[in-house]
Order: sequence, then structure tokens, then C-alpha cells
Amino acid sequence: MSGTIVNLGLDLREWLSPARVVLCASALLIARVVLFVYAYIKARRQFPGPPVTNIWKGNLDETMTEDVHDKWRRWHRQYGPIYQTVRWNGLFSRVIYVGDPRLIRKIANENWPKFPAQYAGFRPLSGSALFAQMDQARWKTQRRGLAPAFQPRTVHAQYPALHKYLLQFADTIDRSAAARGRAVDLAQLHVLLTLDFVGEVAFGAELRAVRDGAACRILQIFHAVLPELMKCGLFPLRAKVPVFESTRAMHRAIAELRGMARAAVEDARRAHEDSQEKDCGAEKGKKIFEILAHHVPRRRRRSHGTHDDFCRGHRQLRNPAIHRKLRDELDALLPADCVVPSIEQVSRLPYLRLVIKETLRYNGPGFGTFRYTPADVEIEGVVLPANTTLALWNPQVHRCPNVWGADADTFRPERWMSTQGEGNEKAALPGSYFPFSYGPRKCMGEGLAMLEMSLTLATLFKRYDLELEPGFEMDFQPSFTLCSRNGLPVYARLRK
Repeated sequence: MSGTIVNLGLDLREWLSPARVVLCASALLIARVVLFVYAYIKARRQFPGPPVTNIWKGNLDETMTEDVHDKWRRWHRQYGPIYQTVRWNGLFSRVIYVGDPRLIRKIANENWPKFPAQYAGFRPLSGSALFAQMDQARWKTQRRGLAPAFQPRTVHAQYPALHKYLLQFADTIDRSAAARGRAVDLAQLHVLLTLDFVGEVAFGAELRAVRDGAACRILQIFHAVLPELMKCGLFPLRAKVPVFESTRAMHRAIAELRGMARAAVEDARRAHEDSQEKDCGAEKGKKIFEILAHHVPRRRRRSHGTHDDFCRGHRQLRNPAIHRKLRDELDALLPADCVVPSIEQVSRLPYLRLVIKETLRYNGPGFGTFRYTPADVEIEGVVLPANTTLALWNPQVHRCPNVWGADADTFRPERWMSTQGEGNEKAALPGSYFPFSYGPRKCMGEGLAMLEMSLTLATLFKRYDLELEPGFEMDFQPSFTLCSRNGLPVYARLRK
């Protein structure tokens, strides 16, 4: 018996010789490589998309360029409303772009989960706030806490603050107009206006951004953060392993910004703690930060700003007929001596609203949202594979000729006019228009953004004759939102 065991041991050692172990390991590795290559080729053939010239980088180089928003539109038209790129989240992973409004509506309305791996790239700035909150239960709690601060009557109650900063906005342009031959950068001025407005109503802080101009520290921080944050969102590993100096500079700037925000929040909370009990429920007339201080638990406090649309005014100045029609409406419905109109006055400006809606369609500041599906799902005959990033991106959907017609690349506010009479707006095809996202996760700050855009444009075009700097062509930069790299320089003259 013992001899048999000894012989088996000898046979086993002979069979498990180093050469055979290496051979078995090599065979197993080859099998896994073959299976991977098979799965990779199968995945690449499942949906069309731009060719991959480098298996290690995939389409990463193309998606990290400054003109990526133009590529999204070109790929949408070339490969169809559902196409894919390779490697955003990690080696050989893929992103499926969903540009079919029917699928977008279903995915967004059913609130499919956001892809944690993808949103990890945005966490350096957003933390675990609504934008990047992956836990659905906590997301609902956060949204309920924030909801009272963004009700229509609360938004309208922010008018005095916006009125104050719009007067500063107009004073800045007045001084530029008085200094003949000096252009004013409307893109930067709009950002500064938004910073002042949001700083006061959301944080109770007076930032003096319009006054400080390019020297505004928060403006400088955003210039350092947002372009790099976009790249981290497209390739999350970039944020986790900050090899580039631009990434490290982003982390330093975010730390500074968080410190400033934390100090402003605590100052605002202390200043209003005494009035919380007696003012409980009396939210009419309050600033947003006062309502947040009462409703939102201390550790979950977050504020929402507005979408700043740097293209406000650019498209109108490029289209004299549209500019003239908007000017005629403003002159007919606003008093001659009006500097900043009231909310009631801008509510009676239907063409202004069409111009804003068309601007948000043509070149909206936000791009969309990432979602994913944990299992294979079939929608409208399309099988979306499990564990894949789904990009519900609006730049290509908002310019899709199959949705908007042959003039999808034309800026035409009249496309929103309803045939049911003047003053009525045409509704977009569900899932085809989402500048503020879509479904339950739609941006809560939409009302605040629309209020600022309406009042700013009405003030701007009612008060001034504007002319673009000769030869100016806007150079788009896909930062965290779509921005102008070279500003928007205009010459302004007070209208007589």
C-alpha cells in the first residue's frame, strides 16, 4: 500500500514538472485571451462607432479633444442614434451613446442608476450631492430637503437680489459704452453676474464678482477646475491618479473653494438660527439659503446654482432678423425708461422665451447624463448590454435632423411657435430636448436659471445697441459646461 502511494507521489511530481506547469498556465492564458478577443470583437460589432486604431487607448484620444461636442454630433449622424466608443472607464470598457428620444425618455423617466465608476471623475467637486449621488434612497432624501428652496414662489422671491446685480451689470456695460472703442466681454460678465446672484441667494455671501471682474477669486478657481473636471469625468482614473499638474491644480482649487463655501454656509446658518423657529414655514420672501438652513440637515446641506449660458446674445447678434424681432417685442411691451424689467413684464415676452429655448437647443451649456444597466435590457427592439455606460448626451440629439428637420443646424426660434395661436409654444418630442436633464433627476435650478436668463437678455437688448468685435469667431471649449475660450467681446452703445 505504502509503495503504491510512493509511486503515485513520484508520478504526480513527474507530471507536475516545471515544464508542464508552464505549459498548462500558458494554455489557460491563451484560452482566456481568445475568449476576451471573442467578447471584444462581439462587443465592437454590436453597435457601430468610430474606428479604433489603438487597442490600448481605444477612442480615448478623440473623446479628450476640445471639439468633442462636434464629434458627438458627427458620429450621431454617421453611425446612427445609438453608437459606441471604447475605453472611458477602464481598459477595454465602452460607452454606448443613446440618441433615440424613445430610449432617452424611458431610461430617464425610470431613473436608471448613474454609473458609479463614471461619476467618480466628478466627485472631487460634487462630492455626494444630488449630481453624483449613487444611493437612490439618499438621493430622494436630499431632493426632498432641497425642494422647498426651488418652488416657483421661492424662485420669484429672489428677484430683489437679481435686480440689484443686474443694475451693477448694466452699470458695467454703461461705463464700457461711455469709453468708446472699448469692448466688454459679455461671456465673462454673465458668469460674474451669476456668481454674485447665486452667492447671495444660495450662500448668503456677497462675492462682489461683477465689481472685481477678472480678479474675482472664485472666477479664477472655476477657470482652473472646470476644464480639468470635464476630462476627469470622461476618464475617472485621471482624478484618482493625479499625474498631470493640471489635475493637481484642480484638486488644490477645489479644496480652496470648499473652504470658502463651508465658511459662507456656517456664517449664514449662524446669522439665521435665531429666526428659524418663529419663521418656520414662512418661506415667502426668504432667500434660498435661509430655507435650506431650516429644511436641510447640516451634514447634507447642498446648494444649487444656475446654468450659465454664455451664448446668451451671441446667436442673436449673428442673426439680425431675430435681433430686430426681439428688439421690437421689447420696445412694444416694456416702458421706454425700463432698465431692469419686472418678473410680470418678462412673462409677457413670448418671443424672448422662444429665443432662450432655441439657444438651449442650439448650444446648451450642459451635456446630459451617464446611466447604466446592471443586466441586459431590451427597449424598442434595442438590447442594451449589462454593466455598460450609457451616455444620454444632448448635443447630438438637439441637432438631429431626424428629430428637428433639415434645418436642425439653423438657429430658428420660430420652430417653437405653436400653430394654436400666438403666445403658445410647441412641445418638443419627449426625450428630444433636455438642456436641464430629463426625468426625476432634472435640474432643480431650472426655474432660477430661466429667471436670470430672461431678465438678463431683456435688460441687455432693451438698453443697448450691441456689435460683435470685427472678425470675432467664438472658440468653444467643452469644460464641465460648454464655454467660450475667447469670451464674447462686444461694443455697446446706449440706445437713444
